[in-house]
Amino acid sequence: MDSELLDRFYKGECSAEEVQEVLHWFREQQLSPNKEQDLSALWEEAGRKPAVVQDHDAGQVLRKIRAQIGKSAEQEEPGKVIRFRKADAVPIWARVAAAVLLPLILIGVLKLNSSGSGPARVVYQTIEAAPGVKKTLHLADGSMIKLNAGSSVSFAEGFGQETREIILQGEAFFEVAKDSLRPFIVRTGGISTQALGTSFNIDYNQQDGTIKVALATGQVKVEKEDQGRKQLLSHLVPGQQLSFDKASQQFAVTPFDRREVLAWKEGVLFFRKASMDQVVRELESWYGVRIEVETGGMRVNDWNYTGEYHQETLERVLDGLAFVNGFSYTRSGGHVKIMLKQRQ
Repeated sequence: MDSELLDRFYKGECSAEEVQEVLHWFREQQLSPNKEQDLSALWEEAGRKPAVVQDHDAGQVLRKIRAQIGKSAEQEEPGKVIRFRKADAVPIWARVAAAVLLPLILIGVLKLNSSGSGPARVVYQTIEAAPGVKKTLHLADGSMIKLNAGSSVSFAEGFGQETREIILQGEAFFEVAKDSLRPFIVRTGGISTQALGTSFNIDYNQQDGTIKVALATGQVKVEKEDQGRKQLLSHLVPGQQLSFDKASQQFAVTPFDRREVLAWKEGVLFFRKASMDQVVRELESWYGVRIEVETGGMRVNDWNYTGEYHQETLERVLDGLAFVNGFSYTRSGGHVKIMLKQRQ
């Protein structure tokens, strides 16, 4: 192994063929068990180094590795096959290569694929639907996203060319174009939802820390992600909804009412046994206003309100709510004041 080649590798200047040559060299080495511990120490030392290193003494690293392998070759009988202990399921050369070389491979690939002199950066595009506004997006892969008011999605530039990953804040309905080679993944609040060709709704309520994934058609896999580790929560089938609570880390899979969950994307404002706080929060998002509730010192009762409104104005909705729940209101531009009345 040429130390100059390793030095170029550290700098991210190797071609794809040279990268394979370096890895092949590690793979071909045979180590005796009594030298495994020494080389393991070198592996741990390399593992403690940051992934992106500016300056390297490639010759020194190479000499250390060669020294261990050279001593091993002198002490072993020709043609002897080395068997690793069960505890070391991954051969030591692979661990050395992973710790020392894998971060550098990534750096090299980034440099080879970037047009500038510096390392390539992933640039994300974010699209928002302002409060009071719903927005429909048509992606390059043929998928469609409908954003509810006050929600946003982010994805890397060049979406669909290699991967299909979306970051969601708020609520959105997805109609995913089929592509067996590139799963469609939505990440939100530590939960990932993966689909190939299907349609589903995700509602991430950041105020109470709940995430709801409701499947309309097809099939999705929902996983919890924590510091690189994944835990399968469920494979949903149409008509099922997974509800996840971030605080307790608990989840449940239940049937859902399509009208209640999906009505918003058809312009239908739907309430089922909603409290006053839930109604106020929904109206603020739906119509893009700020609502102030004046209780007059009265004890606030839970509304437990059920109703639906099809493409109605805010005034029509407030009139209906006021009749059922007994309040008056005033509106000035984007500000609404609700005055509760004492119930008889």
